[in-house]
Formats: sequence, C-alpha cells, structure tokens
Amino acid sequence: MGGLNGPIDFPVYIPTRGRAQKQMTADALLKLGIKPFLVVEDAEADEYARHNPECHVVVWPKRYLDEYEKTPELDPHPTTGAAHNYAWDHSREAGYSHHWIMDDNIRGFLIKHKGRRAHLANAKALHWPEEFIQKWKNLAGLSLAMSQFMNGKTLMLNTRLYCATLYRNDLHEYGIRWRRGLNDDTIVSLDILKTGYWCTAELRAIGILKMGTSRKSRLSGGMTDFYAQGGFIKKSAELVRLHPEYCRTVVKFNRVHHTVNFSSFKQQLIPVN
Repeated sequence: MGGLNGPIDFPVYIPTRGRAQKQMTADALLKLGIKPFLVVEDAEADEYARHNPECHVVVWPKRYLDEYEKTPELDPHPTTGAAHNYAWDHSREAGYSHHWIMDDNIRGFLIKHKGRRAHLANAKALHWPEEFIQKWKNLAGLSLAMSQFMNGKTLMLNTRLYCATLYRNDLHEYGIRWRRGLNDDTIVSLDILKTGYWCTAELRAIGILKMGTSRKSRLSGGMTDFYAQGGFIKKSAELVRLHPEYCRTVVKFNRVHHTVNFSSFKQQLIPVN
C-alpha cells in the first residue's frame, strides 16, 4: 500500500463541477491520508487547483463529451458520465486494475462494528474492499453503503452501484461504459447486471455520510439546480426509457421518483481460485 494514492492501492476519482471551494469528499479523504483526483472541466481547472492544492486535478478532454452517448432533449450537461469515462481510462492507462469513483458531497466515512457505527480513524478499512473485490472473477463493482443502509446483511449482491464505488478497469472490453446524463450510475449498474455474468455489490460494513443536493437549501453546484427545478421527473423518465423491464416511476418522498427491480438478477460470485 501507499504511493500516489496514499494508504490505499487504487486511485480515487471525484468528478466535480461548480464546487471548487466545497470539496467535501476530498477533505474527508485527505484527513485519512488519501490524495484524490478531482476530475474537472478545462474552464474550471485553475480554480480547482487554486482551492485544492493537496489534490490531483485532472481535466477530461472534450472528446469524451463528443463521444458520449447523450439524450439531447433530457441531458442538461452530461459531464458526470464523460468525466467518469475519462477517470476510468486515466486509471487503466496508469496501470491500475481498479479505480474508485466518489461523489463530491460525502461528509465522511463510517465503519460498523458489533452493531455500532463509528467514523473511520484511518484509511485501513478502505483497503479491505480493495482486497475483497480482487477475490472474485466477476465482481464488476463494489459500493460503500449510504449511512442509512448500513444494516442487515454485510454484503448486498446484484444491486445498484452509487456514490462511492470501486470498479474493475477491464469492463470496457465487454462493452460497458458510462452513458446518458441522468441516472447514469443506475444505468451502468443495470448494463453490467444484464450481461448475466457480472455481479455488483454493496458493502454495508463500511459506509458514507452524504449531503443531499436535491433542494435549493442543499449544497450548490453539481446537479442541485437541475433537481430543484423538477429534474427528478426527467431523471426517472430517462431510466425507464433505457431499462423499462426493470424500472418504473413512482411517487415517494413527496415527488416523482423511480424504483428498480433487481430481484431477477441471480448471478453468483465466482472465486478467482
């Protein structure tokens, strides 16, 4: 362990936009000794570098947006997916087998022990998911659970990858890439699972504290304004459009949302040895 990424083996990428002075996830990682990559647009690179001198700041090339699969009538600005695809290639070209992708609004990291949750004191716990994912031939991605889901099973198999995820870097060889600008994390999760071979998993022994972005009173930048102006309806519609056999729209939390049925995915983990 150690080196470029600090005390973990694989690089951490944080796609971010409009939040140069509000890097919550980066701050939380730096406290653990982990130096993340901030994946930004060229126009914001200098500002991000000025406000985040302890981080690696990388710019995703315009061709990633040109080549990105978009839905023009829905996507407000599909930077998230374009930046994700660049992070994927950047880590692979640097010789890594896996990479972390994290949202930029994570306030901290938690660990569950004997039914109780505590803040991570160091990065040692984040090395465990890196060891775990490499034990399986077909584990495509492993997410850290949001704090409210750190209960029940330690590992939830064949579910959505989101917020803080460790991905394999060879998935592009099987036609898996980030696409579309809305619900792209759920879309890529279903693209992975629909192969019938690859598994996804959520680890509930380690989790994240995340700040919301869906209301005007929440963290500005990113997609906050889009969601505050009714973007949840478009977000849900995009998911149903691409994966109608698994997704539908519902009303919950007093707004239109989506629900995904993952129960039909039955693939099991295959050990490396």
